[in-house]
Amino acid sequence: MASILPFTEANTQRVASLFRKALRTAYDSSYKFDAYRLETIKIRQQFEVNRHISDPTELEEVIAKTVDKLQEAKHPDPYIAPCRPGGTKFQRNIEVPRTPLVPGDW
Repeated sequence: MASILPFTEANTQRVASLFRKALRTAYDSSYKFDAYRLETIKIRQQFEVNRHISDPTELEEVIAKTVDKLQEAKHPDPYIAPCRPGGTKFQRNIEVPRTPLVPGDW
């Protein structure tokens, strides 16, 4: 992947996306909110330590390590909201179609 210069909008979006993925991964693996909150504070501190990296090569290395760490910590059975695709209530009550059931010109 081509290196992206630090402090640009593209890099900011990329790091923000990694941060959101890290938070979701922490949410999937914690059952209590207080444990999740402590984990989010640790994640934020880890991202803040690397906030001022200005060398593109070093930045790529840190991002690659973060991606590897997220892949390693990925939960095998992540939480899916019930009404979202893949959730337990997704399309449970599908609307009845308003079109005629038997096609034809009556």
